[in-house]
Amino acid sequence: MKKIYLDAGHGGADLGAVASGLYEKDVVLAVQQHIISFLSTHYQGFSLWTTRTADVFLSLNERVNKANAWGADVYLSIHINSGGETGYEDFIYSKNINNQTIVLRNDIHDHVKFVLTKYNHSNRGRKLANHSVLRRSYMPTVLTEIGFIDTEHDAKLLKNPQFLKDMGVAYAKGIAQFLNLEPTATKSVEASDAESFSKSTSLYKPLWIKTTEDTYTYKDANMSERTGYLKKNTLFQVYSETHAAWIIDREHFIEKKDTMIEGETITTAELTKEDVEALKLFVTEEKLETAVTFSKEGALVAIITLHDKKILNVKAFLDREKWWYKAERIKK
Repeated sequence: MKKIYLDAGHGGADLGAVASGLYEKDVVLAVQQHIISFLSTHYQGFSLWTTRTADVFLSLNERVNKANAWGADVYLSIHINSGGETGYEDFIYSKNINNQTIVLRNDIHDHVKFVLTKYNHSNRGRKLANHSVLRRSYMPTVLTEIGFIDTEHDAKLLKNPQFLKDMGVAYAKGIAQFLNLEPTATKSVEASDAESFSKSTSLYKPLWIKTTEDTYTYKDANMSERTGYLKKNTLFQVYSETHAAWIIDREHFIEKKDTMIEGETITTAELTKEDVEALKLFVTEEKLETAVTFSKEGALVAIITLHDKKILNVKAFLDREKWWYKAERIKK
């Protein structure tokens, strides 16, 4: 059972940054609720604890001590900036940088980037800092600053409920990717054509999908009612499917014929000789011989490059073996 600790900054008499009719403590609490809602709806196999779910104050020490004592696997601290500038940025501890912390930060940041593009919000980048919660936490920890409360452009976004929801969803997806959380089972979809459109199936891991043509999304698996439109080369993730359609965000369907699975490069941590033999047996059974290389520079790691649904099989195998790995979408 993975443990997720969320820390909505400030609270109570500590208002945080104040401007534009907004209090930081209120905005970050709203974002936190969207994280909780999305994780609870779409994933299983985790427990979640927060610094606060109401307008109360805890000191920095109290926040970190709670997470450390609980044995959290990840810690996300959510904040709003001030100072008259603009944009989003996130931070990890500037000293004794842990590789797992970098992976967590990158997983979150990579999902947030899509939201920033959607709202034309500046990306100030991935940064280092010596903040107390970063320095004193025992687990991979990221602190984010969503925007500048005293800048007109940013304040407008911070007042937009959909932007706050999209940010919360991005945070949730990044955490879920880092922890390899298993999606919840999807509900059955009634299909008008049993041969072409089967009931929905939940994917053990999400897949990156890209549209190959301008195409529509639909309300049902039989493509009976249009709900939206996606341009060619739109990139998105799916967590479930039918025989002929990908299911986007549990609500919209897109025909598979107008899409392709984006490739991924999966890199494992250092493997023992026994691990290598087990992996070689697996890739032979899966017919992945030409897709796998074993690095001989320094630590022996496996580098697996795939462009199809076997990505899911490989990740499931690595999870079963409890081997750490990093998966990156192949950027063309």
